[in-house]
Amino acid sequence: MNEELLSLKFPIVGLSPMDGVTDTAFRQVVKSKSNPDIVFTEFVHVRALTEATGNVIKMLDYEEIERPIFAQIYGSDPEYFYHIAKLVVALGFDGVDINMGCPAKNVASSGAGAALIKTPIKAQDIIKATKQGVEDWVSNGKLTGLSNKSLEIVKRQIEKNRQKFLKIEKSISAISNGQKNLLGLRTLVPVTVKTRIGYDSIVTEEWIENLVKANPYWIAIHGRTLKQMYNGEANWNELKKAVQISPIPIITNGDVKTFFDIERMLNFTGSSGVLVGRASFGNPWIFQNPKMLQEKIKNTKQAYEIIKNVIIEHSQIHTQSKSNPKEFFQMRKHFGWYCKTLQSWFNYLKQTRAKAGKFSSVKDLKIALMKVSSIEEVIEILS
Repeated sequence: MNEELLSLKFPIVGLSPMDGVTDTAFRQVVKSKSNPDIVFTEFVHVRALTEATGNVIKMLDYEEIERPIFAQIYGSDPEYFYHIAKLVVALGFDGVDINMGCPAKNVASSGAGAALIKTPIKAQDIIKATKQGVEDWVSNGKLTGLSNKSLEIVKRQIEKNRQKFLKIEKSISAISNGQKNLLGLRTLVPVTVKTRIGYDSIVTEEWIENLVKANPYWIAIHGRTLKQMYNGEANWNELKKAVQISPIPIITNGDVKTFFDIERMLNFTGSSGVLVGRASFGNPWIFQNPKMLQEKIKNTKQAYEIIKNVIIEHSQIHTQSKSNPKEFFQMRKHFGWYCKTLQSWFNYLKQTRAKAGKFSSVKDLKIALMKVSSIEEVIEILS
């Protein structure tokens, strides 16, 4: 393994890529509150990117605070992966992650996501094509396979990303390979895979052996099959098996519900890292020891102020990154998750601190926030 590709030491702890959740606003909030080692974009279809409109490219928007950041892409045609790998590196990402784990019916039915578990040769070809795309971009700096319109949009986004980076003072020796690429210093970035332990049955050993043949930088594996979706329990024994048989790093994922589960999974599986998914919903502090937060929360007023401030911060970043007012409704699910966290804090205070303040249900707050359509309405309700 080329350790210079990514300036991180194993084990790493990261925010798992999640469609409809891990947009730039959410990633920025999580990074600012508990600073995971790595984050990923929502997945974007490789073919859509070859004919990208501004809206599609916007799914790959990010800010410097998010680094190191990987772009996650998906599809079923190796040729498109070859071209889009170049695009991802040119945009200044620190790595390219291939989705081979999404269980959504519309994704799997097209042969993408977790369906690639059933076509291991194609999966290998996709990894090889992606790695070749990265290598060819480094050797000649040429973007290929894009429509003329898409190429112009991509070039504008590359320059936009470059200008964002130039506003931050860093020495050349301290910057990531992704940032070096924005400066025209073409250099390799890692290609990784995110997958599951099987399609409709567990095939961990066979599947890992097939992926290893294409030599991705690491394999992140969720401890459920596609058939399970997110039901039942993640099979940590299979994750441990994957670690034991793989000559390349395995990053484990599934049923990491608390900060302490991160260390528990690392110890049990011996993996090179852990990705946290749904436990981050409404809890951007998931990557820090909860004792640090508990020390700040002495009463219900302090608990509410912390949640109020993060809701406003998240809403502001969302509004800045998505200028269309109609997109603000996407924040409502986050409001629901934040309210759930607030209620859990109230419950904790009620059990542990006799003089923690007045307790009330968060239900009315949640109902009100589920109806908002702008940040102004959010601030009014929270005030």
